[in-house]
This record gives sequence, C-alpha cells and structure tokens, in this order.
Amino acid sequence: MIHLEILTSNDPLSIGLYEFEYDHLLIGRSKKNDLIFLDRELPLNYIMIEVVEDHLASYLVVRSLTRAPFFFINGKKISGALKIRIGDIVAFGENKIKIIDFKKTREESDLSGAFAAFAKNAPELKFALEFIEEVLVEAEAKANHV
Repeated sequence: MIHLEILTSNDPLSIGLYEFEYDHLLIGRSKKNDLIFLDRELPLNYIMIEVVEDHLASYLVVRSLTRAPFFFINGKKISGALKIRIGDIVAFGENKIKIIDFKKTREESDLSGAFAAFAKNAPELKFALEFIEEVLVEAEAKANHV
C-alpha cells in the first residue's frame, strides 16, 4: 500500500490524497500508469515508487524508468534510484508528490507481470502498442487544448 498526496500539478483537479493498494506505483503520461500526468515534458513511463522488503524492514524506493530524466527528492536532483521515507517530497516538472505512508502488501493485483511476458514473447507488438499509445495521448492532449 502506498499513500501519497499530490501537492502541486499542472492539472489542479488531481491535487489531493491517493491510496494505492499494491506495492508499486508507475508514474508518467501513459494511460497504463497508476498516476497519469499529461505533462508533455514527461516520458510515457517516467518513474516508479516501490515498496521493497528485505529481512530487516520494508522501505520505499523511487527509480527512474528511462535513462535521461531526473527528478527531485526534497529539492535534491536525483537520477537512477533512491530510498525515500515518509514525508519526502518527489518533484518533477510542475508536480510535487508527498509520501504519506506505505506498507508491504501480501497480494499483488496488477498485470505488469503479464504485460512483461507478452512483451518478451512479442516485442514487435509491444513497440507497435507503445507507438499507438503515444499517438493517442498526443491526439487527446491536442483535443483538450482546442
């Protein structure tokens, strides 16, 4: 479970508290993400926040899903991956997310494993679907600005 608050966003209607009942949270422009920000500066799949457990404790990790972008944790520029804590603020573009709480859940309820298997078995279709999704996201953004 990941509980967070969107503090600022280019979409004022998205500001508020959110609770996700699984152990990872995908963030970006793609409609496959758990948190979708229609910010043209963001990649389709931007960052992941994940509850990780070892033999000592559970903790949160935020990691970039692409090579180039960076994000900020409590005002410090970060790329790659970093452990984060309750109260930390993750910022990217005009968006700021505050971590409220987290805990490891025992049951995964997402389809990321199935999608990964599909992508492994049919990589040419994965590329085509991602391209179509990019075109649809851009068309939707243009339609919203007309």
